[in-house]
Amino acid sequence: MAVPATRDMNVTILPPLPPGAFVAFVEEPETHGRIAADVPPVLAGRAALHVVAGGFMAAMHMSDWPADLGGLILDITESPSPVADMAALVGVLPEDCVIIAIGDANDVHLFRDLVGAGASDYLVRPLPDGALGKAVETAIAAKAREVELRHARAAIQAAAAGKEAGPPDIAPLVVACIGTRGGVGTTTIAVALASMLGQARRRESLILDLDIHYGSVMLALDLDPADALREALSSPQRVDNLFVDQSVQRKTEFLCALGAEDPPRDATSLEDGAIATVVAAYQRRFRQVVLDTPRGDPSLLCQALEAATDLVLVCDLTLAGTRDAMRLLTLATDVAPQLRIHMIAGGATDPRKAPIKLADLERSVKQKAVCQVAFDDKNVAAAINAGKPLNEAMPRSVAVKSLQPLVNAMLAAVDPDAAAARSDPFWSRLLKPKGRVNTAAAGAGA
Repeated sequence: MAVPATRDMNVTILPPLPPGAFVAFVEEPETHGRIAADVPPVLAGRAALHVVAGGFMAAMHMSDWPADLGGLILDITESPSPVADMAALVGVLPEDCVIIAIGDANDVHLFRDLVGAGASDYLVRPLPDGALGKAVETAIAAKAREVELRHARAAIQAAAAGKEAGPPDIAPLVVACIGTRGGVGTTTIAVALASMLGQARRRESLILDLDIHYGSVMLALDLDPADALREALSSPQRVDNLFVDQSVQRKTEFLCALGAEDPPRDATSLEDGAIATVVAAYQRRFRQVVLDTPRGDPSLLCQALEAATDLVLVCDLTLAGTRDAMRLLTLATDVAPQLRIHMIAGGATDPRKAPIKLADLERSVKQKAVCQVAFDDKNVAAAINAGKPLNEAMPRSVAVKSLQPLVNAMLAAVDPDAAAARSDPFWSRLLKPKGRVNTAAAGAGA
């Protein structure tokens, strides 16, 4: 049945849907009729079908996707970058959601790229009788086999480790970390964030250094740069499971990294959707991917934003930093409206000596900061010299403690239980006086 989608300030809001429901975003009347004729018989007794009177743009402006969405049928004709947009949608949809794309381009390369980005199938209009229903049925069966194999693999791995099988899957995170200015600590924060997310979720994290000429992630982690990232971005279609396993370098139990140090004279050209395709390939193994993203290349910057589920914008407390924060926030809203934005204040100098205050930054950009990273240059330098993430080299650093609200905010969006469990760090529990009531909420000073 058709469900009216509420549009409020260019945001699409769906009404409550039953678990496992399929949602179709289409505008073209003939496609609407074909969906109504072919899909309900396939879903009969298993799931409900809801058709939204809106196409691709309505889907990209969804305020929040149902956590138990069973399937999505999407007309991608309006999309200027269908592969990148598909990868962005895959990043925010439930992992077991079936995705059927419909378009006008009869292009086998587009089909392969869409499937590589996470779509179950791609159909070309005009749709033959029964083709859409058969595609949905095949995709549901394939997804069921995939889930069954994944659960079986998790049980085997748990048995081999002598443990009971835990939750088979967690929601994916792709975090683009961008600094408003150079030297605000973006790379240090990105590395620590990847490690902290991996530890919090007990799953491997990957940090990708997208600055393939001057990136410093591999240098900070004392790892060898490689050509794999440049090869992946140049030929994203060749990134398969074997390539993923051979390209990454492990640093800790829950942290792997990939970066390059190409000669400055070697320019890198990106095809449309390259970063989204590469990220989607690595996401099959890593449930959280952190992108250390440079600002200098507009194409790379926009592609990274399109591929991400979350943006961490690291701002310094200067007039130039405030100006560029406003510009980057505007770009993020225009390019990737699906992003969850987390603004934090950083910087290479003591904030007490900064030209402006945090309140001035928040008022200017009309965005509250999730946290202000504490100035801790000695521990940061020690972590870099040790070649380890800040949170692992210097776990008692005040900078690590000040990053915890950022980790909690991300976990709260995808893993509420995990966020609640970690909202009270162990050191704060140790420091609380025993047998006394915590009076902080009543206004008692520290």
